[in-house]
Amino acid sequence: MQSINIMKRHWLSLAMAIFGLTLIFNPVAASADPEVFEASGVTPNDILNTVNAFRNFLGDNNGVGGTFPTGRREINWDGVPDAFSAPNLLPANFFNSNSPRGALFFTLGTGFQVSANSVNPTNTPVRFGNIHPVYPALFSTFSPQRLFSALDSNITETLFFIPGTTQSATSKGFGAVFTDVNVGNSTKIEYFDVNGNLLFSRNVLPGPTSRGSLSFLGVGFDTANVFLVRITSGNRILKTPNRDVVVMDDFIYGEPQALP
Repeated sequence: MQSINIMKRHWLSLAMAIFGLTLIFNPVAASADPEVFEASGVTPNDILNTVNAFRNFLGDNNGVGGTFPTGRREINWDGVPDAFSAPNLLPANFFNSNSPRGALFFTLGTGFQVSANSVNPTNTPVRFGNIHPVYPALFSTFSPQRLFSALDSNITETLFFIPGTTQSATSKGFGAVFTDVNVGNSTKIEYFDVNGNLLFSRNVLPGPTSRGSLSFLGVGFDTANVFLVRITSGNRILKTPNRDVVVMDDFIYGEPQALP
């Protein structure tokens, strides 16, 4: 356990070393308290108003490609092709290369997977039924049909880039939808600045039911100072059904802004 904790503490430095990123050591400027958007419920409608409030906080959806001074990006996983969905792995740079939205993923596990659609060439079960047959009954979707998870780890980290480039960037905020959060301290999002300082951390609200609930957490800042987001999704890896196995749906984040 100690070695795992050491790896987590140094993961940001490792990610930057791999991609040749350079930290910019400036004093942390004073800023307003972050604005928190959170909700949980049984159906997508139960969290939709909160999700939309976070969207409005960030601004217009800028879609794919390009770069903009304001607005937001969204990833709902549903357009990922079968070749990069279960039982196959999703490339960590898919949403900065194949479909440029300025997000690059890291994990201490063996990679990432997006769940299969109901119609796919390999007849792979939906909602990670390829990993365990009970998962389609445990997980539900906010935006059908696909879900997202790290494999062999419950940690997913996101670094921001100007979409389609190697120019590192920061964001004004980040939010995610989770399914089947059953424990109040199993799932959280941590926000870090470019110096590796923790800006904010928040546990995700558990759902009201033991199966298929949806939870949303989004945190917005007054300036684009979020350099890295670390998501802890549940307290179990996606392998054997046990409390608390959690996977993710939509990611919503502020338009990546270039570092000086």
